Amino acid sequence: MTWTSSDILLIAAFGLIGGSLGGLLGLGGAVFAIPALTLAFGPNQHLYQASALIMNIFVAAAATSKHRGRGTIRADVAPVAATASAAAALLGVFTSNLIPAEPLMALFGLFLCYCAASEVVSLALRKPDTPASEPPRRPSRALAAGIGALGGFAAGLLGIGGGALMVPLFRKSLRLPIREAVANSAVVMIVACAIAATAKNASIPSLLSPTGDPLTVSASLWLAALLAPTATLGGMVGAMLVYRLPLGAIRVALALLLGFAGIRMAINGLT
Repeated sequence: MTWTSSDILLIAAFGLIGGSLGGLLGLGGAVFAIPALTLAFGPNQHLYQASALIMNIFVAAAATSKHRGRGTIRADVAPVAATASAAAALLGVFTSNLIPAEPLMALFGLFLCYCAASEVVSLALRKPDTPASEPPRRPSRALAAGIGALGGFAAGLLGIGGGALMVPLFRKSLRLPIREAVANSAVVMIVACAIAATAKNASIPSLLSPTGDPLTVSASLWLAALLAPTATLGGMVGAMLVYRLPLGAIRVALALLLGFAGIRMAINGLT
């Protein structure tokens, strides 16, 4: 693909916004970047996923650097969840490559709509977040591994960081406060997205664009190079805001972002 100077600036803006939201919400940024790229340049799901996975690595690493030292990364959660996410991410990529782009886009959208609806229900019922002052419980290693595996599979299948699945599951199943859920999700995403990005880009030459043209690794890397620098900056900013914004504001932002992106992606994939 050929990008004009205005295209490059727009893509950089997508990276900045996606990285900021990803760092703030523990999602990696692709939940914004992929729908934004689709709206701006037309559908090309496999290419966008390959590039967004690379972007997610930078966002997650930048966010993790800001979470370190704050006591929110759990040694009894992050390592086991990250390990489980690796093999699941490979399985997700292999599954993704078997699905045509349009149904894959619709699946992406429906998944995001589910996550948004779940958060809206929690907000409507005024379910409180687990207090940070609550004595930490020793979580089940098997449950932490299962959540990491689900996040890794989602990363490989949909090109997202997997945080849209892991953050609510860390909160509801392991009873982690939202800031701990976001921080541990960022750690797991580094591993899951690194594995998924490698596998997805290695398989790109065997995939086709919506117009039937073969996709190339160079196109994916070039797009990732336009997204990653500003996404990295955004990831650092977003992670810092996790500790400064009210918890309610973070939860509302999460629901709005997932709902908007999910509806757009589902419509584009089904029409």
